[in-house]
Amino acid sequence: MGAARSSARTASGRSAGKPAEKSRAKLATQLDLSVGSPDADVQRLRAQVREQTRNVPGVYLMRGVHGDVLYVGKSTQVRTRLLSYFRLPWPEHRHARLLRETSRIEWEPMPSEFAALLREVRLIRAHLPKYNIKAARPLDKWWVITVAGGPAPRLRIQRASAAARAKQAAQVIGPFASRRPLVEALRVLNDALGLRDCTDRVPMVLHDAVDLFDDMVHPSLARTPGCHRYETRRCLGPCVGATTEYAYRAQLSRARAVLEGRDDSPHQQLVREMSAASAALSYERAGWLRDRLTALQELDGQLARVREAITKPSFVYAMPGRDGDDRLYLVRHGRVVAEARCSEPESVTAMQAMEQRDGQAPTGAVVDQLDELLMIESWFRTRPNDAALKGDTVVGALEALVRTSDILT
Repeated sequence: MGAARSSARTASGRSAGKPAEKSRAKLATQLDLSVGSPDADVQRLRAQVREQTRNVPGVYLMRGVHGDVLYVGKSTQVRTRLLSYFRLPWPEHRHARLLRETSRIEWEPMPSEFAALLREVRLIRAHLPKYNIKAARPLDKWWVITVAGGPAPRLRIQRASAAARAKQAAQVIGPFASRRPLVEALRVLNDALGLRDCTDRVPMVLHDAVDLFDDMVHPSLARTPGCHRYETRRCLGPCVGATTEYAYRAQLSRARAVLEGRDDSPHQQLVREMSAASAALSYERAGWLRDRLTALQELDGQLARVREAITKPSFVYAMPGRDGDDRLYLVRHGRVVAEARCSEPESVTAMQAMEQRDGQAPTGAVVDQLDELLMIESWFRTRPNDAALKGDTVVGALEALVRTSDILT
């Protein structure tokens, strides 16, 4: 019996000594069953990558069993990057788990890193792959101001990535690096113009609907406001039928004009109120008004930088490419609107015709183009020497390319 107890203790010790291995094996089994992709399929993908890819700049797509895009990536050395996925520990690493959901890997060679980066941004925008969304996508780092829908729209602060996933592409104000100053500035702006800041769950019944009832008492008139802002005259009260849709949208248009730099009346109103409070020796109120004015001024400073990026004059960027595949990129208002191969006179001529057409400068960015604007801004900020490859015209960019080539040779 003692030997039996000893044997039992030994067996128990062995089993207790390897809880991590058991847990890992259990997780591996669950993942195998859930995705239905055995190791043989992973080895098949590795063999295809070794045989078919090359170490050149490019983009690659990983597709699931139903053809859906799971992940989009780019690299200056595609073959090396793809093979690195197969060396990652499974199931701990996210990309190792991605491989076991992948049925097919597609790749597209590009002439340069810039071309690969631009293609990656546009593919992510088009497919919104789930593994890119889980990663630190560029849009996840930024905030934007959008206009919510409904009969009484409100200004809303959102992650740029959330706005991009909306069913309809919206005009946005931004991007902004921090949410905190936006909250305070929009609170001041809403108070100045009487816009609501309540959630979408609060029902709105504008005065237009009340008029349909003639002399009958509309139920909304018997309601109390959803917050104290209407009672303190800082909201038009669309939740109690105190304003019409026309009057409310007129104030919303004024808010957009403020955010777009075309109206500074809220600032002037705060300055007048602050002066009156100081004259009346109401220094506490004057300080409170000063803080509100500072919040709007800080928002103005951020908006000025955004407008500068969006309304920058167009230029042509000449990019030397792999195997002599040099490209021209027409950049207008922060995004690439045309591309031409330097070796194809027809495409260069088409770009020259396009650059003659003046496009109206936008007042705000479209959220599904915001990622491209951020990518281009980051590219030239981190590569100041590439300014030598920019020209005001196609001819100027071609001349810059020739000068750079002569220097390199």
